[in-house]
Amino acid sequence: MKKAIVTVAQFILFLILFAVGSVMNPFNLHWAATATAGTTRFFIPDGLLLAFGVFLAILVMQALRKRLCDSPWTILSFVLAVSIGYAMKFGFVTKDLN
Repeated sequence: MKKAIVTVAQFILFLILFAVGSVMNPFNLHWAATATAGTTRFFIPDGLLLAFGVFLAILVMQALRKRLCDSPWTILSFVLAVSIGYAMKFGFVTKDLN
């Protein structure tokens, strides 16, 4: 039961970091994803980078505490959060060139 609660909490943490980092844009990075006539769609990786940094910090803490049995659940929560974040189009911005 405790692993399920921790996994859901980590999932929510990663998803919120992905969303907030995509909106706040702290690193001011832009990756051009697609371009059509008159519009360009950019991907802002800031939220993804923030979530990935916290993910690595959690994995390092688990390794230092020798709690590697929890690592697959952390990886699962990160992958689910990133997948759902992409599905919700976090980080994608459309700019009109006109």
